[in-house]
Amino acid sequence: MESTLGAGIAMAEALQNQLPWLENVWLWVTFLGDPKSLFLFYFPAAYYASRRVGIAVLWISLITEWLNLVFKW
Repeated sequence: MESTLGAGIAMAEALQNQLPWLENVWLWVTFLGDPKSLFLFYFPAAYYASRRVGIAVLWISLITEWLNLVFKW
């Protein structure tokens, strides 16, 4: 597990040091990957496409937010 964590840190450092011009792209990716984005973007799109999928996305977003709070606590 320690080697996996170290590899992830090394990868993040390499991306930050070697590709500084992609900073805005990475900020946008982290914004879209935030669980709060599920409520703003993914849930309405999924609900418009299919009610069942939209409800599933809503439940997934609620569970991820709850787990995020529990694990931070």
